[in-house]
Amino acid sequence: MRDRVAHLEAELARDSTNSSTPPSGDGVGPRKKRAERRAEARNSKRLQGKQPGAPGANLARRIPDVVVGHAPVCCRGCGADLAGAPVIGEVRRQVIDLPSVCPTVTDHVAYRRRCGCGTETLAEFPPEATAPVCWGPEVRAFALYLLCRQHLPLERTAELLADLLGAPVSTGWLCQIQQQAAGKLAPFLVGLKARLAAEPVVHADETGTRVGVKKHWVHTVTTNLLTLIAIHPKRGVKAMTDIGVIGTYTGTVVHDGYASYEVFDKVTHATCGVHLIRHLVDVGQTTAFAMWTAQMIKILLEAKTVSETAAAAGRPAVDPDVAATLRGRYHATLDVAFALLPAGSPPPRRHRGGWNIRQRKAFNLATRMRVDADQVLRLLEDTRVPLDNNVAERALRMVKLHDKISGTFRSLEGAEAFAAVRSYLQTANNHNENLLGVLRQLFTTGAWHPPQAATGT
Repeated sequence: MRDRVAHLEAELARDSTNSSTPPSGDGVGPRKKRAERRAEARNSKRLQGKQPGAPGANLARRIPDVVVGHAPVCCRGCGADLAGAPVIGEVRRQVIDLPSVCPTVTDHVAYRRRCGCGTETLAEFPPEATAPVCWGPEVRAFALYLLCRQHLPLERTAELLADLLGAPVSTGWLCQIQQQAAGKLAPFLVGLKARLAAEPVVHADETGTRVGVKKHWVHTVTTNLLTLIAIHPKRGVKAMTDIGVIGTYTGTVVHDGYASYEVFDKVTHATCGVHLIRHLVDVGQTTAFAMWTAQMIKILLEAKTVSETAAAAGRPAVDPDVAATLRGRYHATLDVAFALLPAGSPPPRRHRGGWNIRQRKAFNLATRMRVDADQVLRLLEDTRVPLDNNVAERALRMVKLHDKISGTFRSLEGAEAFAAVRSYLQTANNHNENLLGVLRQLFTTGAWHPPQAATGT
């Protein structure tokens, strides 16, 4: 019973600092502590806002479209009329504003002509004229931007567009726009997967979402410049194979240690060290294990530092002597961890005596770090591999934000369309492209594609 109570207490103490629980799932206590730590860090370093002696920053002047002059009417000294007085100087202030939104209505007239042979030929309409009356590419791009970049719900997007355009916009049309965009992005996604498959290092992760009443999984394969997001009913090997990239990939995949990745034996694996640090913090809350967990965290952070230093110097790997020293300390620390545990392995079932829950956690973590030591320390032999998997986690963060703001998806088709558009927008954003511009291009000349020379982890 004491072991059961300890287990339940440990579960209640889980938060984003000692587990994979996202910060949004933290309770009031952890949030308060995190705010206090941030406040202490700010107070110890610098005050908020502009620092003393730092140059100020404001809006830069632009070439004006309109110049409006303002002349004084009378002298503020004697009150005389200044209508004919000479101008001896000026002071300028620039106001940047938006014009009132007024839609432009264009009639496209296709003429039919009769040839001398008697055949009648009708001119073709431009691509944006898809119906007798329809919204143009600017409205379509703006609607898609609000839905898939700003994550507005369908009803609020329809309301905003109706207020701007002065005409009702249906939620059904908005859904149709997402499906149409996804169809146009099919070649882009094929090229994106091919580009990712050729990258030396990619990051992978997955997170859950709801489609209707069933749980689905959002997967990502990404680098610093290329981002693929896909939705699948499954989380494991079948999903990764169906989505592509990982199933035939032969480079290095950085992931969180999820067991399904291990099935792909042609892949070189790298484990996210930040996930391990969270687990080490959790295990280190037990006094008996505090020393070795703190030492292991220090080793992982040192590995990160030496790897980044070597990468900055242009070296593909850490100096062999430095790497060997870190590996030796890593395994010596694990030897200490096992020495603090009972002999043998824990019994298959919990709460049966012999091992308490804290010892089981320590054993599982130390065993995992010993078995996957090469994956954990991959950054020593390949400086392109970072300690963390933040690139993949950032790619999925907007999906969770979409769930919070707009709610979960009602159909798999809608979820897949959203994932396709997010892949397009996030890849364009990685290249510092104007997102409204690439959406406008999608509905006019075709999808934007990343430059061929672009690579990055």
